[in-house]
Amino acid sequence: MEEKFVILSSHTYSRAILLKSILEQAGIPCFLRQVESPGGTVEMHIRERDTLNADKILSGLEMASGKQKEPFLKTLRSIRRILVPVDFSPMSQKAAFYALELSRTLKADIRLLHVWFSNAGEPFVFNEVYAYQLNFEKILHEQEEEVRIRLEEFAQSLRRTAKEKKIKNIHIDYDLVRGNAIDSILSISDDYKPGLIVMGTHGRNRENRPLLGSTTARVMEKSKFPVLTIPLDYDVASFNQPKKILYITRFEESDLLALHQLIAFVRPFKVKIYCVHVNMNDSMVVDEVNMKRLREHFNHEYKEYNIECGLVETSDIIEGIESFIWEKNIDVISLVGRKRNLLTQLLKPSLSRKILFQGTIPMLVFKDQQ
Repeated sequence: MEEKFVILSSHTYSRAILLKSILEQAGIPCFLRQVESPGGTVEMHIRERDTLNADKILSGLEMASGKQKEPFLKTLRSIRRILVPVDFSPMSQKAAFYALELSRTLKADIRLLHVWFSNAGEPFVFNEVYAYQLNFEKILHEQEEEVRIRLEEFAQSLRRTAKEKKIKNIHIDYDLVRGNAIDSILSISDDYKPGLIVMGTHGRNRENRPLLGSTTARVMEKSKFPVLTIPLDYDVASFNQPKKILYITRFEESDLLALHQLIAFVRPFKVKIYCVHVNMNDSMVVDEVNMKRLREHFNHEYKEYNIECGLVETSDIIEGIESFIWEKNIDVISLVGRKRNLLTQLLKPSLSRKILFQGTIPMLVFKDQQ
């Protein structure tokens, strides 16, 4: 938790959003903080070690003019975007409608993405001889058209809902690609550059065990962009804008980066953030010192935000978190996705996986940028 942040510059909100996107494309995390002033000035905060590179990038931008600035303006227009992978299952439909509700406040456009994989070209056994289906291209074309029609119908239903709910000034479109689901979602994300990816989760299987093979979990682990997961059991019909968010900290450097991102993301919702560390029979003295430092950081940097820091002491991490969620009536859980060996993940699921498949609470996962 030794990472130091500095104020790079101050701008109007629209200008700060533009510069933020440019810096992040260059691999420099940038966080905005609104200052109480007549002009609504926004401060740009970056890591101290990124100051030199950031200054070079912004200096080059100031000297640009005309057509040179067009790529930057295009970037500005592309910031408020939500990508929603859908497979027409109930869970992906819930994710899409949750994204629609978020767009009301975020003023974000929505792109639906369906990854289509056809098995028409797979061989089958007939009298112990492999044979391939005839008219392969025709079959593929027909299957693709069927999926496209279904995707268009789903997009239309989302647009109708937006109209009924009087959600204005957002654009809903879709993309249909053929290939591997995980690779395709990550590839489209790199091209579309969403501010957020919203995906559904299955919850549990029939044996009441976490579904380790989930596409959502794989995307969550690999995505460069924040991923918001919506459990199948979440009641979209009773959706309310998030008011209370639980952030689970491990007192690591990446937590400060994620917390900066979280605060910027939830700013339009005027939420209360609970920053909590779960102590499992470790030294409470060390945790109390770390939490005190984190609390002092928030009091200095974000005193205008409603942030409460605390420790949860428990012998079972899931039970401790669940108790806190119900006690505080939490709307969204947030944490940093950690990099782990794939085999380790499969044999011993991470905390994020356990929470991902265990509750009815949406979870927002940020990339580990260490």
